[in-house]
Amino acid sequence: MQASEFLQKLKNLDPEKLLQIKGLGTVLVQNLDQFGKSERFEKLYAGFLELEKNDQGLDIQTPIVDQSLPLFGQKICITGTFQISRNEIKDLLEKQGASVVGQVSSGTTMLLAGEDAGSKLEKAQKLGIKIIADLTQILG
Repeated sequence: MQASEFLQKLKNLDPEKLLQIKGLGTVLVQNLDQFGKSERFEKLYAGFLELEKNDQGLDIQTPIVDQSLPLFGQKICITGTFQISRNEIKDLLEKQGASVVGQVSSGTTMLLAGEDAGSKLEKAQKLGIKIIADLTQILG
């Protein structure tokens, strides 16, 4: 999809439907709606149209999500220290279909807790989120 097509779809999103998506708040939806109606948006849109006329536009590709991956749909937060870096852990989890989140919330499905886990562990316990201490328990 060309960038101008993406921007047009973004502009035409229904604010009422967006508010039904968990995690999207009123302020974000209002800001998005106002941006779609702004002069700044129109200039951005026109600029991409001009680039596309000259075959210089951006092609936006939507990622293909493999729902058969073992961790598909899991929202995992990482806390504490591990023998490998958090970035390596994040990559491993994402390759298995998980979404790695930075904060514990009611939408978090699992907490990977290493050594010296702190406030995120406490919050996960209060929310009743599944806590895993060993990466091999998740990845096998």
